[in-house]
Amino acid sequence: MTNDNTSKPPTGLGVKLLHLLQGVMFMAVLLLGISNIIHFKYRGLDGFPEALFWSLLGLSAVLSASHFPAVFFRSPRKWQVGVYVAIIPFLVLMGTVGSQSVAAFHRTPEGKAEMAKQEAADALAAKEAEERAATKRVLAEAEQTRADLATYEEKLEGCFSSWDHRIGDLEDELKGSLHNPDAFQHIETLAIVTDSAGNNVAMRFRAENGFGALRAATVKARINVNDCSVVSVGEPTVAE
Repeated sequence: MTNDNTSKPPTGLGVKLLHLLQGVMFMAVLLLGISNIIHFKYRGLDGFPEALFWSLLGLSAVLSASHFPAVFFRSPRKWQVGVYVAIIPFLVLMGTVGSQSVAAFHRTPEGKAEMAKQEAADALAAKEAEERAATKRVLAEAEQTRADLATYEEKLEGCFSSWDHRIGDLEDELKGSLHNPDAFQHIETLAIVTDSAGNNVAMRFRAENGFGALRAATVKARINVNDCSVVSVGEPTVAE
């Protein structure tokens, strides 16, 4: 008679795949169990979880052996389920032993020194990360400013006539303030770096003064780049 509580591995390709997967699980549990050896160096410290530590090693040995394919597939189905479920408390126990072991070490002078060193390294890393983030923000803002300036300059250039680089509305605005508008002679109009008054263009021209003499002068003005309207016109400066 056969034992109905014992699982039988399938045949063919299926059994090879199951054995392979179970072999991977066995190696994972085994390596986790072996990793607990690191806690040996903390034994004897005040607060070290001695009982939990040995319980962990015992559970590691049982789980590793139970997950070995040759053992696992010859075990009852309930046992197979149980060894998988047991991984959860095994991991919890690992975390508990690890945290208590490290806590015991950190209470020693060497542990306190190491913890202070690590905290200083973490603080330095955080500061460097913050500085890198700040640099990225500055570069991003500079790139955005460059893009905005390029757009602004393109819009301002669009306010000039394409064939003689003049701004008709600015000339009309200026002529209204001249002694003799008909004597106005345009020399050049250029875009300039925006000054404190918001002026962004300068126009050189010739006009009659009160004595009827033509004199060269320069006037600065503020142009709205969105609709090319003349916002303001400064006082002309007569060339010496």
